[in-house]
Amino acid sequence: MRQPEWLGSAISIGLFALLAAASWGLNEFLRRSQLESVVVSKEGPNAIIENPRITRSDAQGHAQYRLDAKRILFEEQADRSLVEQPIMISLAPDRPKTLMQAERAITTRQQNQIDLEGSVRIERNAFDGQPAARVSTSKATVLIREERAMTDAPVIIERGTSTLQGNGMRLDQKTRQLEIVSDSRMVVPKKGQP
Repeated sequence: MRQPEWLGSAISIGLFALLAAASWGLNEFLRRSQLESVVVSKEGPNAIIENPRITRSDAQGHAQYRLDAKRILFEEQADRSLVEQPIMISLAPDRPKTLMQAERAITTRQQNQIDLEGSVRIERNAFDGQPAARVSTSKATVLIREERAMTDAPVIIERGTSTLQGNGMRLDQKTRQLEIVSDSRMVVPKKGQP
């Protein structure tokens, strides 16, 4: 009766040793054939995504915004994405719906900074008795986590029937403050005028 127990233990130890030797052999084979690591190209995009629709959520899983685009070229080594014809729509239920659109964008800093270029348009729906607003400029930088937008280019802001123009803008979505940097001009129609 003792011999079968000893035999079972010997077989278990033998199988374990065979498994260890096989793992070591596979490791050596992969190391020698240089298959143990994937080489990422240092030039050009690592991925190209056609007609993407990306939804970003907060820590609780609630949708915050959606990004639609014609194409995204992702460059991992440069930590940036080149986005063609981006349209970003806010989806947070506690905030007014906001749309950002441009001809192209470059995202950097782990997709926190978005540099919009070409016919940039930011539109916010009316909310809490405030009229709808529209910002038009040639370029703008948006910081997603900080909820800020800025530009040094000429800007036109339409809010209800009022129009504000100037050079450069700083917008803080959290505090809902807007600053025109220089050369500001405002047109406010008289009551009763269209």
